Parts: sequence; C-alpha cells; structure tokens
Amino acid sequence: MNAQRRMRQWGRRFFQSRRHCPCQRGDCMPMSELTEGVSGTVSCNNDLKTIERGIYIGARIMIFRNEADEPNIIVSVGDARYVLDRRLAQSIRVCVD
Repeated sequence: MNAQRRMRQWGRRFFQSRRHCPCQRGDCMPMSELTEGVSGTVSCNNDLKTIERGIYIGARIMIFRNEADEPNIIVSVGDARYVLDRRLAQSIRVCVD
C-alpha cells in the first residue's frame, strides 16, 4: 500500500512542472490557430495524453479541419488522425513549415 502511494505521488510531481516554450517569440504558434492544410513540427507540448498518442516534440503534424465554430480540430500525425479539443490544442505549440 505504501509503495503504491509513493509511486502515485512521484508521478504527480514528475509531470506537474510546466516547461516554457524554447522558441523565440513569433517562431511558433498554438495549434488551434493554424488553418486547414498547414503542416508543421511540434515545438512545445506538456500534455501527457497527447504525447502518448504521438504528438511529441519534433513530431510532424498536419491540420485537416479547423473551423472556428466547431469545438474540436482534426490533426494528422504520421498515418493516424486525431480529434483534439480546441482548449487542448491551444496549449500545444507548433513551428510552421
């Protein structure tokens, strides 16, 4: 029981720290602001769930659908396509090619 409690606390502390974007101001932009058909490279992502899906730093992505009146956007990473919430996409920064 104590070992499980210690590991749970360790995981929370490990992923709790927020890293700042290493890009200079203006070099990258939030994924939610990109238009359809634009491709780029992920430069900042602090969300563990999206990292596990393949949207890690250095991954090549392409925006398939991003309409302002819809709450979700559709992105492609490699051969996979994902539907991401706009609030989550706001926190992922992308360098446009």
